[in-house]
Amino acid sequence: MKINKKLAIIIGTAIILLVGMSFILSRNNNSLETDDMEMNSDGIYAVDGNYFKSIYPLNEKSVLRAATYMNNLQEKYLSSNNKVYYAIIPDKTYYDTSSSYDKLDYDKMISTLNQSIDNMEYIILKDLLSLDDYYKTDNHWKQQNTIDVANRIGEKLGFEISADDFTINSYTEFGGMYAKYITNSEKTEELQYLVNDHIKNATVENYQKKDFTSVYDVNSLKGDVPYDIYLSGATPFLTITNATQQNGKELVIFRDSFTSSLAPLLVSEYSKITLIDTRYIMSPLLKDFIEFNEQDILFLYSSAVINNSSMLK
Repeated sequence: MKINKKLAIIIGTAIILLVGMSFILSRNNNSLETDDMEMNSDGIYAVDGNYFKSIYPLNEKSVLRAATYMNNLQEKYLSSNNKVYYAIIPDKTYYDTSSSYDKLDYDKMISTLNQSIDNMEYIILKDLLSLDDYYKTDNHWKQQNTIDVANRIGEKLGFEISADDFTINSYTEFGGMYAKYITNSEKTEELQYLVNDHIKNATVENYQKKDFTSVYDVNSLKGDVPYDIYLSGATPFLTITNATQQNGKELVIFRDSFTSSLAPLLVSEYSKITLIDTRYIMSPLLKDFIEFNEQDILFLYSSAVINNSSMLK
C-alpha cells in the first residue's frame, strides 16, 4: 500500500512524540522510588531506592570483645547506685527483606551479648523499627521516627515523651552518605529535626567545639555531612544541660552517631545528659572528664559498631 508523504510525516512525528514521552516518563520514574543497584566493591547496594552497606558477616570475636569492653567499663566506673542498661540498634540491612544478599545475623549478635554481659538490663529495639524509619540515602534512623525508641528506654528509666510535645522543622535537600552512589537527579530527601522549649533553652558543652552551645547545628545542613545538624556530629565528650528541668536527674550514654539524633528527644527529662563516644577518647581518660555517682547509664550502639568493636578504646 502506498502511503503519501504527508501521512508519513504525521506518522513519523507521532512516533517521535511517543518515544520522547516514553523517555521523559522513564526518566521521571528513575527516582529514589525505583532505583536498584547491584552491590559494588564498597558493599553498597540499592533496592527500591533504599541504599544499604553490607556489614556481613557477623564477627563473633568482635561481639565478645564488645561485651567484655562494656563489662570492664561497668566494673571500673559504675556502682550499684547506677541503673545500667544496654541496647543495640539494628543495622538498616536487617530490615532489607527484598534482596538476596547475605545479612548480618543480628539476632545471634544479641544472643551472644546477652550471654556475655553482666549486671546490665537489655532493652529490645528491633520490634519498634522498620525500613521506613531509616533514611533512603543514609544508614541512620530518622529522628522523628524514634519517639517509640525513646519511650521504650523511658519504660526502664521512668519517663514518657509525646510527639505532640515537639514542633517539626524540615529540610528537604538532605543527601546522606550514600548519595554519591545515586546516578539520577533524585539524590535528596527530607530531614526533620524536632524542637521544644527544653531543646531551645538547653546548653551544649562540646569537648571539641566549645564555641557552639546549641543542640542543633543548622549550618551543617549545607556542609559535607548534613546529619551533623544533630549535636554537631562526632565528638568524644559532650554534655547537655537543661536549666529548666529541676529534677536533678542525669543520664550518661555511651554511644555512637545514632545517639546524636535521639538524645535531643530526652532533654526534657533530665537536668543533664552526658554523651561519651569512646571511638574518639581512650576510656581510661574518662576519670578526667566525669565523676560517676547516681546517673542513669545507657550503652547504646549500632550493630555495625558492635561488629567492629576494636574501634572502642
